[in-house]
This record gives sequence, structure tokens and C-alpha cells, in this order.
Amino acid sequence: MKKTAKIFSLLLAILMLAASLALFAACGDSYDEEITVYNWEDYIYSKTELQNDFNEYYKVKTGKTVKVNYSTFDTNETMLTNIINGDAVVDVIAPSEYAIEKLLQHDLLEKIDKTKVSTISNVNSAIYEAVREVFGTFTTDGGETVDITDYFVPYMWGTLGILYNADVVTEADLAKGWGLLWNENGNEALNGKIFMKDSIRDSYCAAVMYLKEYNLLPDAHKNKSVQELINTNDDAMLDAVEELLVRQKDVLKGYEVDFGKQEMISEKGLVDLAWSGDALYAIEEAEASSSAPALDYFVPEVGGNVWFDGWVIPKNAKNKEAANYFIAFLNEPEIAMSNMLEIGYTSAVDKSVFESSEAALALLEEAEYDAAEFFADERRYPEITESLGVMKDFGARNDVVVAMWERVVSSNTDLTTLWIIIGVVAVLVIAGIAIFLVRRSKNRRVKK
Repeated sequence: MKKTAKIFSLLLAILMLAASLALFAACGDSYDEEITVYNWEDYIYSKTELQNDFNEYYKVKTGKTVKVNYSTFDTNETMLTNIINGDAVVDVIAPSEYAIEKLLQHDLLEKIDKTKVSTISNVNSAIYEAVREVFGTFTTDGGETVDITDYFVPYMWGTLGILYNADVVTEADLAKGWGLLWNENGNEALNGKIFMKDSIRDSYCAAVMYLKEYNLLPDAHKNKSVQELINTNDDAMLDAVEELLVRQKDVLKGYEVDFGKQEMISEKGLVDLAWSGDALYAIEEAEASSSAPALDYFVPEVGGNVWFDGWVIPKNAKNKEAANYFIAFLNEPEIAMSNMLEIGYTSAVDKSVFESSEAALALLEEAEYDAAEFFADERRYPEITESLGVMKDFGARNDVVVAMWERVVSSNTDLTTLWIIIGVVAVLVIAGIAIFLVRRSKNRRVKK
């Protein structure tokens, strides 16, 4: 009887497992369509909420359900390699402006279907104007004349500036502008506590702006605008930038891409070349902690870089309809605000759209922001003036610029460290010789 009961229990467990697996499979196959999103890490709100929210949105728009497959990249260069080489087949991507230019040059992008992306009118028009002014129309490798604004919808935007510890950095330090990254005021507390971006483009831009601020530009470039300067990379400019970046290493703690904001919060760093979104994230995290320092962020008055990320659709996308609707979905004010609050960056949706959206304002209130202060914060919403330029792709000079950067990163200007290394090697060599001679002497005595 006990044996029969055991067999019955086993059969019941197997049946229940089979039913669960069948139900799981059914759920997995319950979507009518799929879409593959290719984005930066930590650059969108909750994946679960994203799946549910977009699925509902897509059902309303098309009557069909859709599954969101989500994959990430760490740099524009990684993404470009994967897309250009065909290693990644995706439906929608979020590159930076210069990477969009490069994808277009290779004839790899589909035009945005503006009949489906009805929310495109929510986008801050100044962003489109800035991008169009910089990139305009150009001819692709396939001979087609294109307007870049037909091929992307802005997603997030911001500035490149300096995140600093307000408890240590003085007004005299701040007055040095970009020179703060080189500790030009000679604040001893900052030496070995300054982070630079492990990014050719961002570090290059900071160095060029330093050269402008301190009137050290090569003669041929002294009268150029910020827009022209940050896109100048002839030999004279490269030499000046390289010399400056090598000299800077005397005061650096190191180079970083993503962890700088945490280092600033923990006071392991006191100054950091930062993107505005990361800076605001760090500032707010520090404000919420009783042990963290006071942090702040600024773009020196001389000027700098304003950047934009946008959504594009590859020509080989398998679900272009869903891709267009996905872009439209992300520009809905409630969704855009959810993204802003989650990742800290500034949405391309115009702030006037947020201010007139009850749902977006409710999210702000729930997150304990004062709406008036939020939208008036110049660190989050800077005015796009001539002092802020957009960096283009390095183009034919890319390899030369990369080689310069590799020399900078690999160089060692710390003579103390160098002499320590030489000393250690010398000691090891001497010790090795001594051991050899002792052993040789012993062998001779044994033979005798």
C-alpha cells in the first residue's frame, strides 16, 4: 500500500511538473511578435516594467502583443563593430550622435517612420537644430545624400563638465575652469585625487578647452569657435593635446568610464571629468547619505561639449514596425519621465511637455522633487549656446587620434615610481648574481 502511494505521488508530481512546463512554454510563446533592443547598460528603466508597458502600448497601437529582448553594449565603438560587421542583428539601437553619423556613412540605417512615431513632436526642437547644424546633409558610402535628422529620434542629452567635492575644492580652484582637472591652483589636497575619462573623445575635448581657456592653442586655431575647435585634430592640435594630457598624469588618480561617480561619493576622488547625468546621480546620492561629501557640477564658462544619444533602426531589422512604435513609446511623457528619474540623465522630451503632463508631474512629486526647481536646474537643462559644441566622428584621422591616446595612457611621468621600479629590478639582478656566485663557489669546494 505504501509502495502504491509512493508511485501515485511520484506520478502526480511528474504530471504537475509537466503541466507547469507546458504553461511556461505557452506563456513564452504567447507573444505575437518580438523586438530586440540594443542599448547602453543601465540606460533605461526597469526591464520588467518596460516589457509590460510596451506590450500594452503595442497592443493598443496594433492589436498585437510583443516580447522585448534586451541586450547591451559598453561603448559606441563596441556597438559599431558589432553592427558594421553584422555580428548583432537588432531592431533598434541607442548610439551617440557621432556613431549615428558613422552608421549612416555605411548605409546601415532605415529612415524613421514618422507616421508611427507620432510623439516625435514631444522632442526638444533645439536638439534637432543643433544636430542638423553640425552634421547637415552628407553623402553616404553608397552615394546617397541624407539628412541625419531623418534617421534618428533623440533619447537623452547632456553636457561634459567637472564633478567636484565642494568641501575640498575652493572658489580659487573653480576659477581655473578646465584647469581644475590639472590642479592649476596648486591645491595639494587634489593631487592624486583627480579622475579623467577613459575616453578619447571626452578627454580630448577637455584638453582642447583647456588650451582655449589658457590661450595655448596653436596659432592657426586661436580664432576658431568651440564647435570648430573640438572637431579639429590636425598634427599641431594633436601635439598640443598630447603634451597637455601627459603632463596631467602627475596629478591624476586614474582613468574611469563608469565608476567615477562612486569614487566621488566615497571621497576616493575629489574631482572627476563627468557627464552631466552621472554627475547629477552622484550629487543626489551624496545628498541622501549622511556620510557622503557635498558634490557639485559645472561646465567652465569658456565652453565644452554637448552630446546627444538617439534611437535608430538598422536596415536589417526584423521588426521595423515594432521598432518605430518602441521609439514612439519612449517619447510619451510618463515613460520619458520614468526613464529620467531612473537613470539620472535628461530626456530629449521638451520640458514644456512634462510640465503639461499630469502623469509626469505626479511621478516627479512621488520622487519628492519640486517641479519648478527640477526644470530650472541648469545642470540638467543647460542652454544650448555657441559655447557648447557637438563632437563629430574623427573620420580619416581616427587612427592617428587613437595612437595619440594610447601613447598618453601608456606613458609614465612619475619619475619616483620609475626609479623605484629600476631599483627593484637592480636589487633582483644583484641578488641573482650573488646567489649564482655562492652556488658556484660551493660546487667548486665539493669537487675539491
